[in-house]
Amino acid sequence: MQSRGRLFRGWVLLSFTLGSCAHVLTQDQRADPRDLLRSWCSVHGPLEIKGSVWMKAKSKEASGQFPARVRAKSVPGKPQELWMEITQLLGARAALIEIRGHEFKVETAKERASRKNAVSWGGIPLDLAAQLFIDQIPCPNEAELMRLTWAWTPDDQLEGRDEGGEAIWRFGLRKWNLQPWVEKVFWRIAADKTLELNRDDPDPAEGWARRWEIQSPVGQVKVRWKDREKIELKEES
Repeated sequence: MQSRGRLFRGWVLLSFTLGSCAHVLTQDQRADPRDLLRSWCSVHGPLEIKGSVWMKAKSKEASGQFPARVRAKSVPGKPQELWMEITQLLGARAALIEIRGHEFKVETAKERASRKNAVSWGGIPLDLAAQLFIDQIPCPNEAELMRLTWAWTPDDQLEGRDEGGEAIWRFGLRKWNLQPWVEKVFWRIAADKTLELNRDDPDPAEGWARRWEIQSPVGQVKVRWKDREKIELKEES
């Protein structure tokens, strides 16, 4: 009987512990979702990210698996920059992408001339490419942040809805280092256009996503970092 009693007390204690840890967020963190979003969406920098990745792409421009070298730069107050060279498995260049803000240039093996009107490559929307490789999540701007109604779902997702009640933004969370960590982002850009980002495998030391996947009308791409170096840049006067 004593062993049964100890087993019952242990089960009650375990249930209480699991129940108390079920939510990713504390009540204080839930109090003002707009402030929490601003902290998640702050611009990273000044910094430069260098390294190499594996990509698995499925799009009209390219499908298959590709290694790539990446260099991304973020300086607050200036357009973000990205240089990315994607190669075939045998080493030949598949594409060279250069981005500065909203200026995109894509050169492919099939099209020797650069295309400045490109909007995507390999499933990566070029207007988001630099921030994705810097590990800055897509976020609403300040006007949208104030216009939408923000509320928490029972499973700790933060939703921003318009006046008609339609979800425009949704952020899914998990816990990392005792803090909420964004692992999913849903964005309804237009009535028939959505974007979904999944982040995974946070770096043990700094929490950046070592793997991410994005799906949008331009295609689907999965990215895994092989090696990554972060360079802190000096503030420009």
